[in-house]
Amino acid sequence: MKRLKSNIGWLIEKSPYTRDFLRKRYNKSANTISNWCTGKSKPSADELFDLAELLEVKVDDLYERETE
Repeated sequence: MKRLKSNIGWLIEKSPYTRDFLRKRYNKSANTISNWCTGKSKPSADELFDLAELLEVKVDDLYERETE
């Protein structure tokens, strides 16, 4: 079975934005942003598209499929 691996963490690290900036932009807790970065939870569809635009990547780049 394939699952999604989050690339959000390293995309944020190589961007000019901080996790704190994203926390404020999406009105989320630091824990929620951390969970997005580790793949424990996922942003809503609207947030995914906004995040991809902000990070200047395609939505597909935010996650990759990996085989368990």
